[in-house]
Amino acid sequence: MYDNRDDYKEKLAPRHVEETDSFDEDDDPIADILYEIVTRMGFQDIDIEWEERSDHTRYFVEGEGLGILIGRHGATLEALQYLVGVINSRQDLVEHKIIVDIEGYRERRERSLRAQAHHEALVAVREGQEVVLEPMPACDRRVIHVCLHNDPRVDTYSEGVEPERCVVIKPLV
Repeated sequence: MYDNRDDYKEKLAPRHVEETDSFDEDDDPIADILYEIVTRMGFQDIDIEWEERSDHTRYFVEGEGLGILIGRHGATLEALQYLVGVINSRQDLVEHKIIVDIEGYRERRERSLRAQAHHEALVAVREGQEVVLEPMPACDRRVIHVCLHNDPRVDTYSEGVEPERCVVIKPLV
């Protein structure tokens, strides 16, 4: 394998997102880790950008054929985000929350969930009954709750046990 521990550490050290190995003050350790993971999985010509938001930093990974990194219903993307989060917490690289988005999947998913939330809220109000949504991961449930938080016609809560936990939209009378 490796002759000494220093060779091993050097081999696993994150590469900069930039094509050159020169230091760039705009480099981000999380982007470096994402680049390392994705390129070691065999993907080339990727671009990683990040955007700081009020409560997190969102990392956008773009490139050819990255759909496989999203996985069915975003499962692989969730695993990748979890892995990066674990590495971050163990190495104490950044303090902000990390959100990984591949090919704009999370943005599209959030728009879809917000539209679904508004539609199902209308159904709940019109029929006067609770609407139970399909089971979804915590990050998707959060989008629904936040979207309907200020809607005076409905209340939301989660019920069930992971991975079958779901959002319930309850009309207010």
